[in-house]
Amino acid sequence: MPATRLLLIADSKMLPALANGLREGALFDVLTVALSDPQAAQAAVERADAVVLFYGAPGVPVPAALQTLSPKVRQRGGRIVTVLQREQVAQRDECFRAGASDLLFMPMPKEQFLARLQGAVELSWPQGGGSPAPVSVATRTTAAKLPQAAVSVAGVEAPTELPLKVGETVRLSWGTFQSWGLVVRGAPSAQIRFAGLAPDEEGQIREWLKNGAKLAAAAPPAAATGTPTPPGGTAAVATAGVPTPPGGTAAVAAAPSSPAERSAPALGPPPGFADRKPVRAQPRAPVRVPPPVMTASGTPISTPPVAAAAPLPASAPPLPASAPLPASAPPQAAQNGSPAAGGFSFDAPSSPAPAAGPVWPVPFAEGLCRTAALQILKDKNAAADLPPSLAAAAKKITNMLGSLERAALDKAPDSPFANAVGARVALDAATSEGVRLYGHQPPVSVDLAGVAAVMKQADEAAALLQKEANTAVGKGEVESLQMVTAASAALSRDLLTFRETSDRLRGQSTAPRLGAGALDPDVVLPGQGPRPTPAKTSNAPAPVRAELRDFHSLDGGPGRGKTILMTLSLGAFIIALANALYFGIPRHKELTPESAGKGIERIDVSGAAALVTVSPEWLVAAAANLPQLTSALREAEVKKAVLTLPNGKPAGVLDVATGKVTGLLRPKGSPPPR
Repeated sequence: MPATRLLLIADSKMLPALANGLREGALFDVLTVALSDPQAAQAAVERADAVVLFYGAPGVPVPAALQTLSPKVRQRGGRIVTVLQREQVAQRDECFRAGASDLLFMPMPKEQFLARLQGAVELSWPQGGGSPAPVSVATRTTAAKLPQAAVSVAGVEAPTELPLKVGETVRLSWGTFQSWGLVVRGAPSAQIRFAGLAPDEEGQIREWLKNGAKLAAAAPPAAATGTPTPPGGTAAVATAGVPTPPGGTAAVAAAPSSPAERSAPALGPPPGFADRKPVRAQPRAPVRVPPPVMTASGTPISTPPVAAAAPLPASAPPLPASAPLPASAPPQAAQNGSPAAGGFSFDAPSSPAPAAGPVWPVPFAEGLCRTAALQILKDKNAAADLPPSLAAAAKKITNMLGSLERAALDKAPDSPFANAVGARVALDAATSEGVRLYGHQPPVSVDLAGVAAVMKQADEAAALLQKEANTAVGKGEVESLQMVTAASAALSRDLLTFRETSDRLRGQSTAPRLGAGALDPDVVLPGQGPRPTPAKTSNAPAPVRAELRDFHSLDGGPGRGKTILMTLSLGAFIIALANALYFGIPRHKELTPESAGKGIERIDVSGAAALVTVSPEWLVAAAANLPQLTSALREAEVKKAVLTLPNGKPAGVLDVATGKVTGLLRPKGSPPPR
């Protein structure tokens, strides 16, 4: 069997050591690409069966790289595994949302790391049992429950078939635990590996399995509620959902007196689970308080109190499992366990919870948006693997660019103009998707982190444009400054449209503007003070200031003199303008060439200067032909003349007053002057 082709993407300084370690044992055929070369990484993805991405870099965060590479890998059925340091655990959910298949935390022994990486890539499933527990499985679009699942250290296995694809990432929830999972298979039985577990979370699951097995071996549990007590028997305290053996006396399991004696689920979620950000905003389920467990004599057994509940009377008959609770009784606790705060819950509440709508926005990576726009500018077509919304936004923005911006992008693909175009593509893609989701049922769930990411990308592009504007002002580059101003204005318009879309989806849009007279100024709403009465305006003339009284009489004189003066001034201005435009400009005229002698082809006179076109033959006998030309020019009151050949080549300058020529051109073959 050939080795798996594994693409290793990491910092260039780490690549040699990591590649040598992964090649040991001939488990993988390792290809290496530096994290700082995204184009090479995208090209190498096509030749790899799986990808492992290490740590990221200051300029290349892991979620952005995953969002760029994961579509190409996972559409072909491959896995993309991310490796982080333990202090980067806060990026776990973001990495899974960006497309990671599995996530491993370092430091870890090399043998253990290679085994886990091979298991994640090949989707292996270790044989072994587990503790029974009802498990909820959720994806972005579907949700299901596995009531007969078995939880082990490796993951979850159930005989139930699930409509899941191999290699799909899901969310698991059982008891008080939550985890990410990687689907090994969905049929005929479901097998889901745990993904992205930190070492302390693995320890919590092992402790839960250990304590759960001890508790099950010590006493066969009875149902906490809804199961009738057998005649002559004693009700037992046990795990919810497991019935008491019929006809027997259930063992009474004493309530644990200390947290160390409790099973792991009773201790609450593992450290860090409550602080983890959920994939999307989930509606909070109503609080369900279990009733106290009663003995045969009607005395409640001491259990850790969850909420105050009145004990049932001893004479009250037990309720069957299918009977509804009376209105005065507290809601029954879910048999699948209470979910952790903010996580996935699929237990049926007393009233149906509203369905969660799609999440908006789903931001694209900055490099992906910029690359898409530049590719369309170069090839006129978008890449086939681009999301449709991103391709449409890139085409729209590039079609709106001017010729100067296109030339600047062709000349410098990494300039601030390219960053601004990438930010505009991201804004337009998110805005178009938001407009499409107007009125969607169930309502859209606005991801504030996604909104902040899109706006941050636009702010960074605007900051780069501001630096470019400062540089253009310092160098006096007017054309560059105009380009920066146009790009900044377009970016501001797209950002404003995105903000309006975000506010509308969150229900914070402003009311339509009302025209004049739409509000009655005399109506005062409750809680408002009376509006001040506007001061009455008077039609009386304004009083004249004391320092202007002496000049006030000048305004009352007759206006005929002013009209005459204005007419004379206008006439003088017209005369002066005509003199400047017509009489002041030298007149152009053309003299007859025959009057200047043979070899003169044309004479153009403009004022006291002339342009004389002579033939090469005239230059051969210039000394004999010059007096006749000088005489003709003097009659036309020309002072200087420029001699040129018919091809426009200068032949000399003639001073008409003295009759001398300077810089006279000598034709080829003529003897030098003596």
